Amino acid sequence: MRITLVIGSLRGGGAERVCVNLANAWTARGHQLTILTGSQGSDAPAYPLMLGVCRRDLGWKRWATMQELNKSSAALLLRGFRGTGVVGSRQIPQLAILRHAILKTSPDVVVAHLDLTNLRVILALHETKVPVIACEHTDSTRVTIGGWQRPRNVLYRRVAAVVAPHPAIANWFGQRGATVRAIPNVLFGPLVPSIKRGKQRRRLITLARLYPERHVDLAIRAFAEIAPNFPDWDLEINGDGPLYESLERLAAAVAPGRVFFRGFTDEPYAVLNEADLFVSTSWVEGFGNSIWEALACGVPVVAMDSGAPVRSLVRDGIDGLIVRPYGKAALAAALASLMGNDAARQSLAARAPEVLNRFSMESALQQWDELLAQVVTGR
Repeated sequence: MRITLVIGSLRGGGAERVCVNLANAWTARGHQLTILTGSQGSDAPAYPLMLGVCRRDLGWKRWATMQELNKSSAALLLRGFRGTGVVGSRQIPQLAILRHAILKTSPDVVVAHLDLTNLRVILALHETKVPVIACEHTDSTRVTIGGWQRPRNVLYRRVAAVVAPHPAIANWFGQRGATVRAIPNVLFGPLVPSIKRGKQRRRLITLARLYPERHVDLAIRAFAEIAPNFPDWDLEINGDGPLYESLERLAAAVAPGRVFFRGFTDEPYAVLNEADLFVSTSWVEGFGNSIWEALACGVPVVAMDSGAPVRSLVRDGIDGLIVRPYGKAALAAALASLMGNDAARQSLAARAPEVLNRFSMESALQQWDELLAQVVTGR
């Protein structure tokens, strides 16, 4: 089967990680894979791709001037969408070039990732009869995409399927007329069981993109509140993003010498194998890749209640704690309850790796196999 994946870039991020994992897994299964990115440029992917995965970057900034614009394709794109406000004249060159690039791969199916990229792909492939699967990676019950909200509802009714990582998200799209499937993210577990090495200092770890919705500042403030009571603990922040410098300044002000920024890592298990406790302060998650990975490594998780996906991953009182209400005081109290209680942490840690069976890679891939067969062959 020829499968073309489309995503904005393959830089660090949860959707990007899932896209790469799917490409690698499907290549190993004998499918022919192409990944089209819009703005990767000459940068290497953040996560390794298997030999045999073809990758091409289209260069978003070059689209308006490239000579691949096909006027007949542009006219076709407008047909059926005129008057909806979905397609503007400035978008036609980009959509036409995207259409050309996708069709050049002769796909049996196209799997697009992330909301606005999904919409571009749907519009670009209008009337081509190429089946499209649109993958959502965030909790759309909690966030909006502004003026694209209504067009998305309309366009998602035209795709073969919308895949969401949790039933609550899939049902939300289903209520708006889309054909939906709930498939957990495809994540590879650690190759070997976690072995905690003896060390003098304890590590509270977070793995997150440093963007506003992740609220890493909350983790810093909550840790600073209790840090004097736990002098043998440090907070380590793994990730990159536009808030990196401002978060560094905050940490230096409220918890000097106790918060360490490690930058982006493409080896989360190496980091997590050294962790004593994991904290998630995101206020929205589509699945929670880093939470899954922490649990897989036997690290108990303290997570703010950010919706149904996190409540499915973290079993409150079994392998972690769900924190309510959302705020510094509640998070600080939850962290302190485990940082100061080795027995409680070890009890939660013992059950954490069960996530490997509860949300297994093989189960997710089997669901994908069934969906691809249904979409491509009509079974």
